[in-house]
Amino acid sequence: MYLKKINLKNKYALVTGAGKGLGRACSIALAEAGATIIGLSRTSSDLDKLEKDIKKVKSKLIKINCDVMNYSELQEKLKKIKIIDILVNNAGTNIPEPFEKIKQQSMNYLVDLNLKAAFNVAQLVVKKMIKNKKRGGSIINMSSQLGHVGMSGRKIWN
Repeated sequence: MYLKKINLKNKYALVTGAGKGLGRACSIALAEAGATIIGLSRTSSDLDKLEKDIKKVKSKLIKINCDVMNYSELQEKLKKIKIIDILVNNAGTNIPEPFEKIKQQSMNYLVDLNLKAAFNVAQLVVKKMIKNKKRGGSIINMSSQLGHVGMSGRKIWN
């Protein structure tokens, strides 16, 4: 119980990349604080596993099986959700390659997922938050520590 002192009862928290890693951990922590989780993941089996853990802390999970990079599907699925109080914009990845050898395909994928998809999710959610302005809203954009520190394989020269 990490968030015991925080009360998120009657709040709805959308977590992207909810099926694994940090997204899964954020989903469980927010559920422990009382939020209803809107878990978005490409993998439905991961959402099924998350649902079991969310039920253990006596909260609810609304499952959205969707790829955040598929804008039309994302837009369609989020249309069905009326209230979002919290967004944890977490879906993302990295493809470690030396800077001078980064493939265009890798760069395009990373920009599409880590930047464009995060922007699109936030924009769609903000529209709901503005519509329900009396509820307020919080957006948490996750990013990598590589924005602050270096990593082997990412250096410009030897």
